[in-house]
Amino acid sequence: MTTVREILTDAIPQLADAGIDSARLDAEVLLAHVVGRQRGWLWSHPEQSLSTEQTRHFTDLLTRRRQREPLAYQLGEWEFYGRAFVVSADVLVPRPETELLVEAALAWLRRTAHTTIADIGTGSGAIAVTLAAELPALQVIATDLSPHALEVARSNAQRHGVEERITFLEGDLTAPLIEAGCTPVDVLVANLPYIADEEFPGLMPEVRVYEPPTALLAGKDGLDLIRRLITESPAVLGAPGLLAMETGAGQASAVANVCREHGWREVCIIDDYAGIPRHVLAER
Repeated sequence: MTTVREILTDAIPQLADAGIDSARLDAEVLLAHVVGRQRGWLWSHPEQSLSTEQTRHFTDLLTRRRQREPLAYQLGEWEFYGRAFVVSADVLVPRPETELLVEAALAWLRRTAHTTIADIGTGSGAIAVTLAAELPALQVIATDLSPHALEVARSNAQRHGVEERITFLEGDLTAPLIEAGCTPVDVLVANLPYIADEEFPGLMPEVRVYEPPTALLAGKDGLDLIRRLITESPAVLGAPGLLAMETGAGQASAVANVCREHGWREVCIIDDYAGIPRHVLAER
């Protein structure tokens, strides 16, 4: 029989050799998932034996992680803003920096007492569901071009008990809002694709190989969709209204300038946890 200590001792260097910086953490997360325990349990039970089935399951997951499949896709869920969200290969894995975009939208909504918001390109629904869960009076519209992504988002809305306050619409950017007569809204929030086409080959395998390219790539400079959203927003956004967007590293200033060129009266930039200018907020 293999013990917790033995299987981790063997797995950690395998992941490190595969180029994974968080080898110990990843090995522990996978093993905790297999045995149905918290990571802390592993530390306090190093001599606990694993069954043959558990060992086989862990070995399969370890092989997939060595091939750089994201942990989130293996686990089938990922935490965002303190909640567990279902994820699949049809959606991006929610990122910690996006929590700051949610916080900015929440702060504006609480300050202004507005109650309608549209999450453009909702993906897993992490932003839309979180906002609905945090503000019980909020009415949310979530759009996405991918019907498969919308299925994931709906499942997350159901999981967190907010499905009755979220309207899911399939389509391109703001077009579904207009077609469904869901305008105006008070806030548009969006974490759209922002990777430049030429950057794609250099992305880490977890992103380049496994995450959906349509949720990543946005033209020569990565701003094709963001520019379009800035242009389209006035047709669906009330006044006063907020446009809140996540951008890639090095893009925030350019995006802020586009907003100013299109007449947005107040534009600010928020840094992420690493101090990188990441989110652009524009009011009208």
